[in-house]
Amino acid sequence: NMNLAFKGKFGSKRLEGTFIGNFLDSTQCASGKIILMEEKKLIKKIEKVKKKIDKKANKTLAETNQMQQTKILKDGGNFTVKWESNKVKLYIWDANQEDGDKITLKINGDIILHDFETKNKRKKLKYQLEDGENIIEITSTNLGASPPNTSRIELVDSKTKYPIITQLELGKSAIIKIVK
Repeated sequence: NMNLAFKGKFGSKRLEGTFIGNFLDSTQCASGKIILMEEKKLIKKIEKVKKKIDKKANKTLAETNQMQQTKILKDGGNFTVKWESNKVKLYIWDANQEDGDKITLKINGDIILHDFETKNKRKKLKYQLEDGENIIEITSTNLGASPPNTSRIELVDSKTKYPIITQLELGKSAIIKIVK
């Protein structure tokens, strides 16, 4: 049993409809949707879909981020990284349990976060970088309930992620240098 109707522009592109298949004893064995079209048009559609899939797969492969090894920065510690893109995406959150740790974050001397309490939920920041050296300074402003002040930071370049953990005593800082 099949119900078909012409679909598409001017009602002549394809036949679409539903079908019900039965066993010899008239019980239903299958049902579904059916589309009939010219072979040339089907081949064109398949090629178009293949191109889209290949394009998407290549884009996804190109965007696959490399994850660098986690860097731990303690009081006065610094880390330098070479950068490709013009922007930095920076995520910051509490490294362990939320215990009231607070930090001040500066980029090139501009205060971006002041006395900010890190939480388990990641805080996302985007910043336009300058040519040359860019300095990110993280300073502990409160140790929270369980010292030292620990923050997780993830810097994201176009293709690379840089995970960092800071472990700071009160008033101490860690420096991240981004060289573009």
